[in-house]
Amino acid sequence: MENLPPNRPVVLISGGSGLIGTALANHLADKGCEARILGRQGKNQPRRNLNVPSARIVEGETRGKITHWAWNPALGQVDGAALEGVTHVVNLAGAGIAEKAWTTLRRKELLESRTLSAIFLKKILAERPQGAIERIVTASAIGYYPSGEDLAIESSPPGQGFLAMLTQAWEQSTEPLNTIAPLTTLRIGLVLSARGGLLGPLLPVTRLGLGASMGTGRQWMSWIHQEDMVRLIAHALFAPNWSPGIYNAVAPLPRRHLEFMRSLADSVHRPLWLAVPAWPLRWIMGERADLLLNGVKASSQKTMDAGFTFSYPDLRPALKNLLHK
Repeated sequence: MENLPPNRPVVLISGGSGLIGTALANHLADKGCEARILGRQGKNQPRRNLNVPSARIVEGETRGKITHWAWNPALGQVDGAALEGVTHVVNLAGAGIAEKAWTTLRRKELLESRTLSAIFLKKILAERPQGAIERIVTASAIGYYPSGEDLAIESSPPGQGFLAMLTQAWEQSTEPLNTIAPLTTLRIGLVLSARGGLLGPLLPVTRLGLGASMGTGRQWMSWIHQEDMVRLIAHALFAPNWSPGIYNAVAPLPRRHLEFMRSLADSVHRPLWLAVPAWPLRWIMGERADLLLNGVKASSQKTMDAGFTFSYPDLRPALKNLLHK
């Protein structure tokens, strides 16, 4: 963000009502951008309104604003005013992977919430004047890669199973956005946040002394601090020498699951003495247990070579920052 363009950018964030999107919008507004959150529950507040909490105004040397807008990609509906003056786009749209069981209906929802959103976003952005959009950043996930011991770099082949299939389809649907503007695809790891995400279900039980390792405990966890995740998106949007392409959004030091859980327990001054075998998780969760029992060891080298510096490269300082503010 040190390289913010002189004219205040207007950043459209599709699917921006989730954990990453709301943190990104706040970050951009604090830096003087206008952030427009495009979501299914948008509130259509394009103008300054100090009486409505969701329209946040930041005062200071620069002035930023957050507004909320509604869209429905499946029905092809959006308020065209949301796109007026947009200079940069971040696409985070997609239903939550871990929220519900992977029934046939849910799998369809997970797929279409990503692909239909990307297709519709490309359609409406193509209606903007040529060159109006300067850069686009879109989300993907490290679920693209096979689990195991091999280090996953951006050119690694895809894995097998539902998560890999979903991520490949997701990236295929967002690839045409590169005809609108230079496109960066971020394959995101496990995002650590005090507001939810991975730590949401783990933290309460760990604070009770009931934290547990799962399966063998040797599966890799490629994680990233929320602050670094947001900063990386902003860097991809505005850094003058940034090259478009695919990048892993993970911290430089992945950890095995058992080590991760021990670090979390130590951070809240509790023991870690429980271990949950794989079979009850698979019985309860079905294929969704792969989220817990399998892991990807993803590399951040390309991201660092592109000039991004992580504020939280190691796990224990990251947890200390999140849990002891």
